[in-house]
Amino acid sequence: MSPERQPPLSSQERLAAFGLHENEQLFYRITDKRVMALLQDEQTTIHKISLDANNYGEFLFVTVSREVEGKPAIVTFYGLGHHEYREQWFTDEWYWYQGHPFSTILQSTLTKPEAEKQIQARRDEIAAYVTDHTPSQAAQLFAMLADLTDEDGAYSEMEDMGGFADFGLFSDKEEE
Repeated sequence: MSPERQPPLSSQERLAAFGLHENEQLFYRITDKRVMALLQDEQTTIHKISLDANNYGEFLFVTVSREVEGKPAIVTFYGLGHHEYREQWFTDEWYWYQGHPFSTILQSTLTKPEAEKQIQARRDEIAAYVTDHTPSQAAQLFAMLADLTDEDGAYSEMEDMGGFADFGLFSDKEEE
């Protein structure tokens, strides 16, 4: 059977390529230490690093791949950013999601030293903003709901309960 006709990798095969632990798979989070080890591993190809935003904040996105039976398994990690709804900086852990092997992603690569330099630049950029503080009750509720369901489910639940404004998030008033 030609490579074009072979069935794509299953989700489990893609995850096995990265050796993600059960909790990492379950909660879609991985420690900073593990991400850095995966990036340095010779089996990992780094394709793209970009500062971008999603529904929850601005993060550094790192897209990598590994080969499984001649097919690419792709994962994108995102971290080193501020999660607006959790009111928390993510510096010690990253979120991740599985990617699809689009040829445009696979065509570009970064060297490990280039990737390390970009990640360190982001760490340096946010260092002044990363502080210890107690999140608001709304942020704590969001975090609890997100840990029980997922980020999108938590957002929906908060909206169903009357929106974030009812909990003091995103109001125009400054705290007195």
